[in-house]
Amino acid sequence: MDAPELQSLIDEIRRLIAKKLGVRGRSLAQQLRRAGRRLPRNLRRGGEYLVQAKVLVNNPRLARQLDHARAQRAARDLIAHLRQIDPKARRAARLYGIATGVVFNLMLLGAGVLALLYWRQLI
Repeated sequence: MDAPELQSLIDEIRRLIAKKLGVRGRSLAQQLRRAGRRLPRNLRRGGEYLVQAKVLVNNPRLARQLDHARAQRAARDLIAHLRQIDPKARRAARLYGIATGVVFNLMLLGAGVLALLYWRQLI
């Protein structure tokens, strides 16, 4: 794996993270930090390895230390995971969760008001 190939993979990953997760940043390392728990731990570690690989591949002596198979696997897994994410479905699920919480709290409030009225013998 040479520098231009690695850079094209990193650019693709950065584009997908921005598009699918809505996480922006100046570098892949910054985007991975900001994505946090939205990415599984093993994929975050793979992304961190790609950041390290970018540094290693630019130096001919250090490039020998690079595990090309691990870098390819990390990039492939990260890209595959990001392509499966549906931002609209994630947004809808979050809104349904919020709406469910609000409805539940309103039901509790209504039950509390009815209990108070019954206790005060107003109903």
